[in-house]
Amino acid sequence: MKKTIILFAAMVVALGAAATDRFYIEDFTISPGETRTVSILLDNEAEYTAFQSDLYLPEGLTAANFALTDRKNANHTLTATLLPDGGIRLLSYSLKLKTYSGNSGALVTFDLAASDDFEGEATVALQGTLFTTVAGVEIPFVDETCTVTLPSTAIRGDVNGDGEVRINDVTALIDYLLSGDGSSINLSAADCNQDHDVRINDVTALIDYLLSGSWD
Repeated sequence: MKKTIILFAAMVVALGAAATDRFYIEDFTISPGETRTVSILLDNEAEYTAFQSDLYLPEGLTAANFALTDRKNANHTLTATLLPDGGIRLLSYSLKLKTYSGNSGALVTFDLAASDDFEGEATVALQGTLFTTVAGVEIPFVDETCTVTLPSTAIRGDVNGDGEVRINDVTALIDYLLSGDGSSINLSAADCNQDHDVRINDVTALIDYLLSGSWD
């Protein structure tokens, strides 16, 4: 009875922690013909010894060389098996029930190759993810997706999209910041300091570029 109560308590704690735990891939870009390393991240409050997850790639993307990061214990193994429906099943475990280290960051990496005719705007999915706690409880994770796009071809600082970077772009950027209407500008180009946001700091960066002729 006591052992049952302890196990039940462990399950409750694990389920509560796992409510916010995630196994996911962040949005990324890839060019046709490019091969890049992609990370699968684990954000966790509970401690886990094993996991299973099915990776689904869109047409034009292929994956290879799956590996655990330094968050693994020396006893952990990882296998990647092709499923009949085209998915890739990832399975990792420790025969000695060792846990993965840390509470955030990449747990798995793999090489992703794009075909020469890959067009972008595709979805990568992780489905049926299960993590196993030290107590042997299997915790289902929410299915996750990420968006794969082609790198932006916008000219940095060409806010008004006329193909050149001039003082008119400063005016267009200020107008956007005052009005919030981005329908007539290129927001990718407007991120002049490349911090993934468009704010007053981008005006300063753009003016500095026009004065110096180079991006610092």
